[in-house]
Amino acid sequence: MKRFWLITLAILAAGIAAHAQGAASAVQSKAAALDAPGGLLESSNWGFKAFKLADTQKSLVSLNAKRRLVPASNMKLVSTGAALLAFGPEYRFETRFAHSGEIKDSVLCGDLYIIGGGDPLIGELFPYLPGREFSAWQKVLDDAGIRRIEGDIVGDGSYFKGEPRHGDWSMEDHRTKDGVVPRGLTWRGRMEDSVPDGPYAAALYFAEWLGGANGHIQVCGNAMSGSLPDSLLHQIGTVRSAPLREIASVANHWSDNFCAETLVKALGLKYRGSDEYGAATTALHDALAPLGLKDRSYGMRFADGSGLSRKNYISPEFMADFLAAMARSRVWKDYLASLPRPGMKDGTLTARLKDCPDKSRIFMKSGSMNGVRCYSGYILSGNGRKEDTIVFSLMVNNYVGNNSRLNTSLDALIAALAEINR
Repeated sequence: MKRFWLITLAILAAGIAAHAQGAASAVQSKAAALDAPGGLLESSNWGFKAFKLADTQKSLVSLNAKRRLVPASNMKLVSTGAALLAFGPEYRFETRFAHSGEIKDSVLCGDLYIIGGGDPLIGELFPYLPGREFSAWQKVLDDAGIRRIEGDIVGDGSYFKGEPRHGDWSMEDHRTKDGVVPRGLTWRGRMEDSVPDGPYAAALYFAEWLGGANGHIQVCGNAMSGSLPDSLLHQIGTVRSAPLREIASVANHWSDNFCAETLVKALGLKYRGSDEYGAATTALHDALAPLGLKDRSYGMRFADGSGLSRKNYISPEFMADFLAAMARSRVWKDYLASLPRPGMKDGTLTARLKDCPDKSRIFMKSGSMNGVRCYSGYILSGNGRKEDTIVFSLMVNNYVGNNSRLNTSLDALIAALAEINR
């Protein structure tokens, strides 16, 4: 009887393997048809790589996989993964508070300094809740016994000292609220066009909030940007950011450029002692050493952390290998949780794969700009076995046709890929 069941199980396993192989062949054929003469992507530059974690050397799909392509926001997969590895999921940025002068009878006879430490969610866009941030800031003043500030509120954003603009980005990118090069203290909430990002805006809105209905501290001076004076300052408290796992989730779920740029600049300070982009992107290579991918990564090009630059070049093969290495890393669960899923409201994939029966098993990052559509990520196995997770990277460049038609074709490829490990 035991032998009978062993034979039966072997036959079932063989049948499942044959079905999976047939499904993989079907996906390869569908992809090849897009690349063939007359196919939708005949004149585009694109590539596709997919395999199971159980055997990364055996491709389920491989088409133009070694081509270096512009990844757009798929670049965030690398920057968020590298940051989680380097700092850990619970890492928090710190905003420090200090003052000049002295405190007498609840009056600060001097200036209040808000010393930024790179927190990318101050005045955050997702969601817009400045009261939560400012309540924590005010508590620092309350704990110090301050009820009146005779001097100014000074915002110091010198934690990041690199270039104020990224030379590769288009002017359109620089005009968006998440296309701003990070400084140490940057306000990101709703603001009129006349109010700039940076330390001044953070200090200004905090001063207004303190003097409004939400606060109870009088500010006699002005709000301004500035740097720390040479004279002695008195430290009075620190406010810590959300943990890095949540910041990575904002970066990937909402494709937030600012968060991604903050992370790559933080890597620059950690590994190279500088947040200039030359140092920061070199540090991004350094951060891949624990995955065994540092040397190979130099065959790619990293120009920023967000993917806004068209000078980023990554092959589908390298991206898939990176994702596979992340799946074996100590931060895997937090990294996977940072990725959006198709059809979910809290992210950029709301309109993707709506009718796919396997969409709940798909975790992926989209990347798009003019002529570019990229999708890379994971398809968890229906049987729950991690080894059967499918890793994939699908990148299209130089496409000038109908975007709706392209999206439909790429969705179909991903949906067909998900059938393999159903």
